[in-house]
Amino acid sequence: MFVTYTVKNYQFKETSAGRGIVSYLIVDKHSNKRKISALARVNKRGKIQSVRPINKRELPLLQVLVKSSINEKIEVDFSEYNNANPRDEDTQHEYTDNSKAIPVREVRNEFETKDHTIYSIDDIAENKFRLLQMVALGVLILVAILFVQDGFFGE
Repeated sequence: MFVTYTVKNYQFKETSAGRGIVSYLIVDKHSNKRKISALARVNKRGKIQSVRPINKRELPLLQVLVKSSINEKIEVDFSEYNNANPRDEDTQHEYTDNSKAIPVREVRNEFETKDHTIYSIDDIAENKFRLLQMVALGVLILVAILFVQDGFFGE
């Protein structure tokens, strides 16, 4: 079974020295969003050295994700893994790839609940509709105050 995804983002949170949780944000061809998380080990240069999936059935996906970059389309074949590992098995697997380690960087997760706090100019673009609503509300309040001061609503 082949499945195609687009890698939208990833983040790494260090939980202890050299270890942490890596999360990949992916979208399938039907625009369904998924977050794939795994336990990860990083080398001395801060690059991901190995990953162990939290959900063991995601191992084939993680093997491809570790080698991918943001906005890259990836295709994953689950059939070989599914044939070798029936759903009732409860074993843990780990994948190590030293051929191409990716740099680790902190990013905000776009799938988590947003607090709508503006931290940078990029956040303004993300929240432009909310900002327009606030400006429109401010203008309406200002116009209402001016009408009340001029006695527009009075006799």
